[in-house]
Amino acid sequence: MGREGTDSMTEREEGYMQQHLCTCMIDVADEKLNVIYRGEERPVPWPEILVLQAVHGEQAIFDIRPVALGPRETPSREKERMSLIYGRDVVEGVYAGKGFHMEWFMPGWPIDPKKASKKLQQQALKDRPVRVQQRKPDDEDALDARI
Repeated sequence: MGREGTDSMTEREEGYMQQHLCTCMIDVADEKLNVIYRGEERPVPWPEILVLQAVHGEQAIFDIRPVALGPRETPSREKERMSLIYGRDVVEGVYAGKGFHMEWFMPGWPIDPKKASKKLQQQALKDRPVRVQQRKPDDEDALDARI
């Protein structure tokens, strides 16, 4: 009769065989010194955000915002793609076994991010952590390294 598949959505429903593509900030060493911005030109798929949090720490991935819908593969293919990038052990820690569950959409956001309310978008920007201010040391603060 109908087409068999793992998705409960039909082809006519919004988001069928798609996933959220997100922008985010990645604090590589979780020290606020080396922060990478993944913007709209190279967004991160939502399932990969969870793997990034496992690699760098949950607090090291911030300013996560879905910006578009993108095509998705089967969960097994997506897991294999991430395994090639981050290593099988890390990805297996997030999506364990053969019967794993993979979320395709960020919770709390509509399936189509362009339909998100202004209030929701402003809340995402408000929740970002405080940026650490860095300054050059004054002459008084500088250490004399000469012997």
